[in-house]
Amino acid sequence: MAVEQRRRELVDAAVRVIARDGVAAATTRAIVAEAGMSLASLHYAFPSRDHLLEAVIAEVTAQERRAAEVGLLPLAAGLHAGAATPPRLEDVVAEGLQRYVDLLVERPEREQALFELALYAMRTPGQRAALVAQYAVYQESALATLAAAALAARSRWTVPLDRAARALVMATEGLTTVWLADRDTDAARETARFAAGALAALAEPVPGEPTPVGAAAGTGTAAGTEEDARAH
Repeated sequence: MAVEQRRRELVDAAVRVIARDGVAAATTRAIVAEAGMSLASLHYAFPSRDHLLEAVIAEVTAQERRAAEVGLLPLAAGLHAGAATPPRLEDVVAEGLQRYVDLLVERPEREQALFELALYAMRTPGQRAALVAQYAVYQESALATLAAAALAARSRWTVPLDRAARALVMATEGLTTVWLADRDTDAARETARFAAGALAALAEPVPGEPTPVGAAAGTGTAAGTEEDARAH
């Protein structure tokens, strides 16, 4: 087996063990048993258990980013393609968050493993950097998706975009944690809609553009440029 394939299978096995049994139970023996490999195979792919856990955080975080961007960026580009008027920013963000809820319901083990690993990183000396890097990726993804949403809705942010992105990260983290606890998907979707409205309130139409789809006359949004989306 190629080393990269071995690494991927061990990371996937570690995610399953952590989600099911917690980080403490994710021993090297438990992980290789889950993967159907030997201990020698693990040590060939990773120098230590800590290196494996760091790889789990990096890989699952990267999956999250890809899912977020694949979910929202094409959506944002397509919603106003060929339309005389743009969609509302609230609707663009809400649709992206609804897709996030779909992914959460589809792959709860991924989120539960990340939650376990975040607590582990907080408590373990030398591991906090991995946690900081994880949330830096979330912040970058939120920046990209909110910039794309504003372009689609022909709006501009009235606050620094990094602040709006941080609010989005905090909203999705809270939504995720509560859903993992109660598995109330309808409530999660309602929260997503509320969060979309709150975020959209931090933006304004670019003057002189058509009224957005579904909005009252006189409250139009505008296409603008990427600089408009990142304004202020």
